[in-house]
Amino acid sequence: MDERARSWQVLGRRTIYQSRFVNLHLDQVRLPDGMLIEAYNVLDFPTATVGVLPIGADGRFLMIEQYRFIVDQTTWSIPAGGAELGEDIEAAALRELVEETGYRAAQITPLGTYHPAIGDSNQIMHLFVARGLVKEREPADINEVQRVAWFEPDDVWAMVDSNQIRDGLALTTLLWHFARSRR
Repeated sequence: MDERARSWQVLGRRTIYQSRFVNLHLDQVRLPDGMLIEAYNVLDFPTATVGVLPIGADGRFLMIEQYRFIVDQTTWSIPAGGAELGEDIEAAALRELVEETGYRAAQITPLGTYHPAIGDSNQIMHLFVARGLVKEREPADINEVQRVAWFEPDDVWAMVDSNQIRDGLALTTLLWHFARSRR
């Protein structure tokens, strides 16, 4: 690693807000050139986030429709959520799949891991593809999921292309999957 990259020094931290989901810190940081930043905003996520792309035996994708009050929009997305403290990441992904779709997967494969905002957050997203889907029940998470529906991959690609899917986690998962499928 470049020695300059390591020379960012955290000189102090003041926690502004703390919860089981997210913490906000103001860090005092010295940069490699010696400049001092008195209040560098840091979002600290105590647990990981998981996202699951459910793919049926026929190749169709199972998507969920959600209303998100923060952006006042209804959009199609994938099952996703936070892992509980100490919960296995794959177990969390399988749990979210069942809660939000009612489907259980026989197989789950890691797609990748990324940080959505690496400049100001330690949030980590673990993405998976689920196959061997069997419907067990109706979705349990009625507060987040309005509807569950199957889509052909070409239809999902068209939804991405026309900006109908706007959730970053869903977009990253779908585009990563499409990129790997085209190799």
